[in-house]
Amino acid sequence: MTAGNAAVIGGGIAGLSAAVGLGKAGYDVTLFERAPEIRPMGAALSIWRGAMAGLDWLECGDAVRAGSAPIRSIALSTRDGRALFGPVDLAGMDSWLPMRTLLQAALAARLDPAALRLGHPVEDVRPAADKVEVIAQGQAVGAFDLCVVADGIHSAVADRLLGNRAQFRSYVGALGIASHAAGDWPEGHGEEVWHGDERFGLFDAGEGRRYWFYMRTARGAEEVGAIDHAFVAQRSTGWASVLGETVRSTNPSHVIPVAMSARPAPKRLGAGRIICVGDAAHAMEPNQGQGGCQGIEDGWALGVLAQRLPPEDILPAFESLRLARLRSVMRDSLLMGRLAHYGSAAERAIGRAAFAATPASLDGWQLRRRLAPPAYA
Repeated sequence: MTAGNAAVIGGGIAGLSAAVGLGKAGYDVTLFERAPEIRPMGAALSIWRGAMAGLDWLECGDAVRAGSAPIRSIALSTRDGRALFGPVDLAGMDSWLPMRTLLQAALAARLDPAALRLGHPVEDVRPAADKVEVIAQGQAVGAFDLCVVADGIHSAVADRLLGNRAQFRSYVGALGIASHAAGDWPEGHGEEVWHGDERFGLFDAGEGRRYWFYMRTARGAEEVGAIDHAFVAQRSTGWASVLGETVRSTNPSHVIPVAMSARPAPKRLGAGRIICVGDAAHAMEPNQGQGGCQGIEDGWALGVLAQRLPPEDILPAFESLRLARLRSVMRDSLLMGRLAHYGSAAERAIGRAAFAATPASLDGWQLRRRLAPPAYA
């Protein structure tokens, strides 16, 4: 006997996590995805300790660990070598860097293939008595006890329900994976390097691979059109040689230009039996490596609540568990964006000086506290 039926709109990390969580709670889940296949977007991503606890609850943590590189230390520095944060030793913190392909495959493997409706774009969802109707091509294609909206940063349904439409955040850049990276880099290490209003990030991705990103301040999202492999390689001149070597050893076709947008912190996460998760609810700047992590935590929290509450009571409890945590993570991500890119010159200088003045031991204590798993189970 099932707990009821649930629709999940969107097959990204948050949608898959929600579908797995609700399935574990006994729901008959149908996942609608507009693309004809579950297609990973981006290159790699950091999965910190809290999200790993969520993946363990969703019963795919070991599959992710088995195919990922451990994150053993992280740091933030300036181009001239001045330490701003750390380095922090993450031994025992259960933090990993998987490829998005691996993470999505691990989650999808927990679903019955019959639950996936690929190539099914959803136009809207609407309450109907004690159900939620899913609308495609102008007509209802199903009625569900619960509906999870996980169709990304530009979700029209989330815009209508939450009112926190995404905004461009004044920086653009690129992501890449170097399959056979040149230059020496410590195993398990991740580091950001800042200079002016530009920054590079570099992470060991295991098996000879290296994940990197580049960001620069921009007046408009259209400036992303100038960002390609050649541009980033040219901008890496004058930085640590390993950065340039890594970028140059990346296949140009594997470089992904990005314009950074984010939603304001939400005041609510849905209405009635409709619940918004992931980037549809709380797309954040990628400055804490928490975007995918918080989508996983959404699915974990939903699954825990769905095990013990009727559909009509899940949203208030979900908001109680999630809103304060989301606002804290989004606030930290926004602060880092201001200090790296779009704050005033004085604000950036003061912030960076404060970072540099904080002892590495205190950096480590603060980070470990932020990465502690939440108590959802």
